[in-house]
Amino acid sequence: MAVAAVLALSSCSSGDNDGEKKPTATSSASATGGQPTPSGSTSAVQEPTATATTPVESAGSGDATQTVEGVWLATQDTTKVQLVLGKGKAALTSTHLCGGGYTDRDGIALTLTCMDGDTERTTGHGVLAADGKTLTVQWTGGTTDVFSRTGLPSS
Repeated sequence: MAVAAVLALSSCSSGDNDGEKKPTATSSASATGGQPTPSGSTSAVQEPTATATTPVESAGSGDATQTVEGVWLATQDTTKVQLVLGKGKAALTSTHLCGGGYTDRDGIALTLTCMDGDTERTTGHGVLAADGKTLTVQWTGGTTDVFSRTGLPSS
């Protein structure tokens, strides 16, 4: 699955920093017109370093599998339904291609628009299982999908 491969590759690191820019020290003498500091020496200014980010998680959990963000797959009859959630955005593919957003307060609220005008899976309410491996979505109109996690978000 291409989406899963992209997610897996984007979180890999070789540990080799040869191609990365490293913070450097610069002399403040150039910033002060070449004048030394009162102590007679030049001072150095350190450039800021980057900080790491972590995935958005559901309330109260430190485990990445507890976040609703990720790639989800359900099968309805013989039709596969894929749901991708991340940073408030949602995409659903099945026999229709739909996109929109979600919120994860008091359960997961999904609001999608399908490109072909279909409305079967456009608004719904989801519940993430305690183990973070299953997402059940009750769509307005009666369809219920039970999704299994197939991929985690990249950081």
